[in-house]
Amino acid sequence: MKINKKEFQIFLEVARKLNNNFNIVPILFGSLGLYRKIGESGKANDIDILVPDSFLKEKWSELIKLMESLNFKLSNEKEHEFIKNSEIVAFGKASNLAEISKINPDILKISEVDKVKFKELSAEHYLLCYQSMLRDHYRQKKRGKADEEKIALIKKYLEEKKNN
Repeated sequence: MKINKKEFQIFLEVARKLNNNFNIVPILFGSLGLYRKIGESGKANDIDILVPDSFLKEKWSELIKLMESLNFKLSNEKEHEFIKNSEIVAFGKASNLAEISKINPDILKISEVDKVKFKELSAEHYLLCYQSMLRDHYRQKKRGKADEEKIALIKKYLEEKKNN
């Protein structure tokens, strides 16, 4: 894998705490998850992690404490973003997968790295997600070109996979 090792190590650090403290298996999402899945190198703007919805609602204060224990500071409460040095970790609701692209988070593959469990989307799932997000007018204005490039990368990966 050619993914950003530092970002993935931060993800594993957060996921380990989520596993151990809350007994939940988070979902690696966004660019970091995509690049890990398709073996591309690229810069992820942040580390996107999907968690059960309750952790962004009634258990939000517990998640804040967990992130503070890792020396992350809440930087944007509305976006559920934390920062340490220049690294940003952003949390989203696992249910958004179903809302965005009809993907049931319960069917995702569970991976394990260094005794840390997390769920990952397939390349096909990422294609559905990015195609769905591209239809969102706000996101299209904000990230349209980047999303189109990711869609092209995913399609190339799937085509190569099919031909091998």
